[in-house]
Amino acid sequence: MSSTPLRHALLLLTLSLSRALARDVVSFDFGWKHRPGLHSWAAPDDPPPADPLPSAHPAEAAPSYDDEGWLDVQLPHDALVGAAPSLAACPDGCSGGSYLPRHVLWYRKTFRLPREWQGSAIWLDFEGSFRLTTVWVNGVRVGSHSCGYTPFRVRLDNLTSVAVGGENTIAVFVDPDNGDEGGRDHGSGWWYEGGGLYRHVSLVRAPRLHVAQDGLFAFSNVTLAPPAPSAVVHASAEVSNGGAAAAEVCVEFSLLAPNGSHVGASTSERLTVPAGGSALAAAKIDAPAVLLWSAATPHLYSLVASVLPSCTHAADVDSVAVGHGFRALRYDANEGFFLNERHFKVRGFCDHNSFAIVGMAVPQRISLFRAQASRAVGGNGRRTSHNPPDIRMLELYDRVGIVVMDENRLFNNDTQDVTNMRTLVKRDRNHPSVVIWSFCNEVGCEGSHEAGGPRFREVTYEYDGSRPTLANMFTFGDLLSNTIDVQGFSHQSREKLDACHAKLPYKPIYLSECCSCNTMRDEDEGCETLYDNPHNACIQKSFNARCTESNSATNASDGVNYAVGTMVWTLFDYYGEPPVGGLEVSSTYGQYDICGFPKAAAAWYRMQWLLHVPDGPDKTFPTGGKHEVHLVESWESPDSFPSTKGNTTRAIHAYTSAPAVELLVNGKSYGSRRVSAMIEGPGSYAEWTSVPFEPGVLTAVARDAKGAAVATATRTTNGKPARLALSLDAPSERTGTGRALLLDGQDAALLRASVLDASGVVMHLATNNISFRVVSGPGVVQGAHNGDPHCHEPNNAPWHSAYHGLVRAVVRVTSVAARPVEEKAILREIDVRGPFAAAGPHGTEGEEPIVVEASSPGFAPVTVSIAVSVNPLEDSVMSTASAAAGKPVYFF
Repeated sequence: MSSTPLRHALLLLTLSLSRALARDVVSFDFGWKHRPGLHSWAAPDDPPPADPLPSAHPAEAAPSYDDEGWLDVQLPHDALVGAAPSLAACPDGCSGGSYLPRHVLWYRKTFRLPREWQGSAIWLDFEGSFRLTTVWVNGVRVGSHSCGYTPFRVRLDNLTSVAVGGENTIAVFVDPDNGDEGGRDHGSGWWYEGGGLYRHVSLVRAPRLHVAQDGLFAFSNVTLAPPAPSAVVHASAEVSNGGAAAAEVCVEFSLLAPNGSHVGASTSERLTVPAGGSALAAAKIDAPAVLLWSAATPHLYSLVASVLPSCTHAADVDSVAVGHGFRALRYDANEGFFLNERHFKVRGFCDHNSFAIVGMAVPQRISLFRAQASRAVGGNGRRTSHNPPDIRMLELYDRVGIVVMDENRLFNNDTQDVTNMRTLVKRDRNHPSVVIWSFCNEVGCEGSHEAGGPRFREVTYEYDGSRPTLANMFTFGDLLSNTIDVQGFSHQSREKLDACHAKLPYKPIYLSECCSCNTMRDEDEGCETLYDNPHNACIQKSFNARCTESNSATNASDGVNYAVGTMVWTLFDYYGEPPVGGLEVSSTYGQYDICGFPKAAAAWYRMQWLLHVPDGPDKTFPTGGKHEVHLVESWESPDSFPSTKGNTTRAIHAYTSAPAVELLVNGKSYGSRRVSAMIEGPGSYAEWTSVPFEPGVLTAVARDAKGAAVATATRTTNGKPARLALSLDAPSERTGTGRALLLDGQDAALLRASVLDASGVVMHLATNNISFRVVSGPGVVQGAHNGDPHCHEPNNAPWHSAYHGLVRAVVRVTSVAARPVEEKAILREIDVRGPFAAAGPHGTEGEEPIVVEASSPGFAPVTVSIAVSVNPLEDSVMSTASAAAGKPVYFF
């Protein structure tokens, strides 16, 4: 597959350029001004305003308003995450929001519309704004949007106030604390959700006759009979007519293979599109031999729809393209899930989508890093809990072979909530990674809410119908349970699944959430208590002390064929929702911390879900029966930890994919332990409760059934701190995140700073403050973090204290050299501020690497060089994801 993604990217770029005269899509992310919240609580005695909503004609929306004192920002932008967590800033308690207060926000952008766009349809596509968003154009209020997770469109060409050929000003007011039906001070969820224009915005020009928003759809009937799979593609396109008269059109559909070759084409019947209205065109394409989309070989085709006015190939033809994957889905009440008629046990993770430093505005390369982190521990599934995801995440899952449970945000028998479900389905239905829809989560599914089930099912079937529906529930047998196609369960035992299987023998069952086990990276000793101060008293351990519970909960579905699979809560820690209250500002449920550093629990899943599982259709890459072993604890003195001070022994745990593991201290054996696979029951880890401590080397040797050593792991007692190290986790071939950053003005790198002893071992208890700066090259430090859930240091400062010897930094590119030439030409006309408005070559810069320095008092500074690229065909995030499909990734 090495050349396939590259040719596919070239094909899509060629399509874009060939239709440039008909449809232009350019970034609207650059050149914004932003005013931070005016109503953050400075002290407990400062209440929020009684009515923070703006008037019908606020001064901030007027084109003449002076915004020079506002901040220059670039989208996507999480306006809340930059502050340091503060108890004073949140007197009513907002640990669920990471102790970051929600407050009202303003954005403004002045822009020009090219004169030659006169007579075209022109609009802005907002991919997501959190949360209640109101938009003014040239001082005129043009609409609002209440859901923080669904896209919305702002039409410009039909506004009399808009000057095509002149300057215009858009003003956006965002209230993160309002929207949906929650009302003031309610938010949307019980976790940190960010605030502001946290997803991309695009400016689009198209002919008056054009394909409607998310109007192109294709599904396939796949036949798996030899000699090769074949399919019939059912394609449809909704055509909108922005003109003053009815128009006759045809739509030509073309199917293109992953390598760019032409597979087939078909043209719809002639149809009449009324003025100001729309009509649906449809056709079928026969594909006699196709490459299937699967976990290890996620082949992606392209479907192109071209609107032909008067059914002729005129110059002004609107064309749009979507990805398409050929795969057959089957959910069986007795045998579980089948992908392409091969049994597929889903081993997946739930996730909220915030990440250290960037909050909810996650760059694409970090999203790819997160997807690859799942693959590294055997994950083949993702639940988009509890809301519609960033659309680019689905594009990544399409490319790396992860199946997705796509979840709606709010579930009620309410028109707005049904509309949001419809929007989700229309937007995401072309993604082969999406294999099931989820209506709701837990308590949001229960009680009177269940009456919404029939309406949600109706819109899902109307706009898709090729995938089943599910709800993540505690119960079964009620109206909603009888409405959905697959019974989802949250945190239920094998006994509950068995009872449902007996009473509803016709219904497939999915453990759609389980296993909320709290751990903290590299915390060797301690306990879990409520409302303590972890730095002075107890701390949660790195070892999954509830490993037996996790084993049992995960095995509730892994251990039986009739269950589709498991979605573990969660893959990453995330801002907000601390599990035990107190001073924590992030959750601790993840297998990775909020910075993306793996915890011990990640190694446990790597053993159980990747290395223990035979190579087959439900693995995203083969492992060939190899074995690994992981030592959980460090090998430091018991006196290093408050809870074991004065002891002479240590408790040690090891995870392995081999049947046995032996423990040695400085070469002396302390015996072997048998280790079983999780699906065999308890015993999925090795434990030595009292190992006499002596400085030196702790070694775990994994042994096969014959006693032969097949893998080793070591922990060494630290010497004195000696030096810093600085390395890259993304881009990195090791993590499947590429070799270089793309100079698109938005790409981001993940740096790892480590405090080491003279032997090169990470200092387990190091807390040194580390600072980062860009020495040379087109980059800027966005911020730093350490993954400690209790740390209240700023999220966006270029420094941070270490947590167990590690600090993460995010570095963003500042050059736009790699953006397409045609887009840059348009943006020079459009943007009044930002990189395209400034004098300069706009893309003739060389590929000088970004050199970053890390420094800390008492250590010599160290640097790392980040390669950069102007070649999107090889180094864009999407091209990188495609190139990594089916290949191993490693995060440890």
